[in-house]
Amino acid sequence: MKNEKIVTAHDLPADVITAIKSGQKIEAIKILRTSTGIGLANAKVLVESAARLHGVKSTHPSMVRGENYSQGALRLLLLAILAFGAYQYFLN
Repeated sequence: MKNEKIVTAHDLPADVITAIKSGQKIEAIKILRTSTGIGLANAKVLVESAARLHGVKSTHPSMVRGENYSQGALRLLLLAILAFGAYQYFLN
């Protein structure tokens, strides 16, 4: 864009930081693009960098579900071991 401003993750506008802290990264990207004139890819990188800088944790659904899957996998493994033990016990 013609009127781009040079911006780093340390000097983002306050409304962008507010949107990032409230978990609205897409809105933060829109605000950043409007206020600075930078491209979509650069705005996304800056917002992600600022989110890490300000300690905002990712709440991606696959990251949240990962804990439940590991607990379920552990239960399934235990059940398989018990079933195998019962199978061996009754066969011999």
